[in-house]
Amino acid sequence: MIARTLLLFLAASTFLLGQGGFKKGTKGNDYIIVTNDGIQFSFGPTYLMPSKSISGEITDNNGSRGIYDIKPKGNVGFFAEFGMAHFPKWKGIPIKPLKKSRILDYVDWGVGYRQYSGEESTTIQYKNALGQIYDTLIGNGEFRNGYLYGRISAHTLIYFGKKKIDKARKYFIDQSLGLNFDYNLFPGATFYQNNDQLYNIVNNDIKRDFQKPLMVQMHYSLGVGIRLNRAWIMIPGAQLPILGIHQWNGFNAKMNWFSSQYWPIQAQIKFIKLFERAPKCGAYGDSQDAEFDKKFRMGN
Repeated sequence: MIARTLLLFLAASTFLLGQGGFKKGTKGNDYIIVTNDGIQFSFGPTYLMPSKSISGEITDNNGSRGIYDIKPKGNVGFFAEFGMAHFPKWKGIPIKPLKKSRILDYVDWGVGYRQYSGEESTTIQYKNALGQIYDTLIGNGEFRNGYLYGRISAHTLIYFGKKKIDKARKYFIDQSLGLNFDYNLFPGATFYQNNDQLYNIVNNDIKRDFQKPLMVQMHYSLGVGIRLNRAWIMIPGAQLPILGIHQWNGFNAKMNWFSSQYWPIQAQIKFIKLFERAPKCGAYGDSQDAEFDKKFRMGN
């Protein structure tokens, strides 16, 4: 059901963009102005970067001795998000070495759904008194967690290149810091689908720990922005959490599942569509909208 919904969302987005949404703006058309607010939507794959394997010696309840190896693996998932973007009309605090760049260029927020997928395998090798392996047991489990989330981010833009769309520079680097609030709406498996009893053998040394349903994280994103016309912007890039506030796992943003930790990473392509409207009076309408329209075209 979730995969079907995502496919319908992507198909609808492709259809809308194919209806002329990305036509180049007409130079010198002062009778339609961009406002400082618009919609934004993004989608792409997710990936869980696994932690290192855990190995050690073990003695089971029968006195048999051996070694165990717990190995996590990250899998590919997906996400989709919809929300809004807001460009402030105030001049902001300039970054002088970067000329027209500012500390805060815009804020965006969104709600969405993302899936994180991973797996873990445990191997136990029993040895005799001579140190020879006489038996090997293997167990593994896979999980897919479905999170409903909300996000808010503050962005800084660094412009580069000489090419322009109308009077605005076409290319820029987009980086941001923000907060995301994720709730595990569809938790994945908490047991091995194959040979789960291996957990009972190693649990004296290694405990299983599962991330709490609510995650609050600080994240960082980096992308390359491309102005498609005066109102449409495309930003391919990546987002990753840099600090887990809840559940606290130390100064990192890793999540727990089974006996391992995983660091979620998200590749994304984001589109921003600023609203356009005819001026209320005169060529530009009110002075604030005129000033914002001028700054946006000049790439400020």
